[in-house]
Amino acid sequence: MSKKHFLGWALMLLLLAGCTPDTPENEASAHRNDLVLGASARDFLSDEVFTSLELEVVYVTGYEPAQEALQSLVTFLNRYTNKPGGISIRPRAIASPEVGTYSIEEIKNVEKKNRTVFSKDEKLAAFIFFADDKSEDSEEKHRILGKAYMNTSLVIFENEIDEMAGSVSKSEIQTVTLHHEFGHLFGLVNNGTPAQSEHEDPEKKNRAHCSVEGCLMAAAIEFSSSPLSFLEDGQAVLDFDDKCKLDLKANGGK
Repeated sequence: MSKKHFLGWALMLLLLAGCTPDTPENEASAHRNDLVLGASARDFLSDEVFTSLELEVVYVTGYEPAQEALQSLVTFLNRYTNKPGGISIRPRAIASPEVGTYSIEEIKNVEKKNRTVFSKDEKLAAFIFFADDKSEDSEEKHRILGKAYMNTSLVIFENEIDEMAGSVSKSEIQTVTLHHEFGHLFGLVNNGTPAQSEHEDPEKKNRAHCSVEGCLMAAAIEFSSSPLSFLEDGQAVLDFDDKCKLDLKANGGK
């Protein structure tokens, strides 16, 4: 992989800190989709309540996610979650909400109007929205590629990814962003899945991120020097560090 390609990754991964950590509710109802981020961590990881997982992928027409990214996401989820009943994806295009840059409240409104797949019986459901514009919090030197914002919901800012794609492919950026945001749905770091050791980033602005350099859940990563990267279906992909993996296993994951 070229030096130029590595530098592209380093730039991209500095921008993954735009997530929405919160404190999970103690008495979370497993089938609700309006809880705080991290509240369904064990439901994603274990098969105690849910034995299968369905992903509703809603994208604005013209902003369809790369098939390679979705395939990689299924592989990733099978690696870390106990879902013997399988993991499925239901993609669907919608017209642009035409709101310009998105606030979290506007994203929640999009979900409210368009979400059709909900957790039921032994099936857990997650909602993924590929937006046609940027986050209102995005800045030139701090671009936000995605946000996990409720217990089963996340958004990918596809417009932002399109602008960044070049030496790094669009599908690779989508892949790492999706994996990182699912890490937040899994309750990492110490935000729904209790940390088994001290590795949460001590910076307040980086809460719910990992302090281990090169981890998928780090707020900023120098990808070119990361020992945790590997190739999957021809794509360069980041992985969790051993401390994050231990946390996931302790909370019902693989």
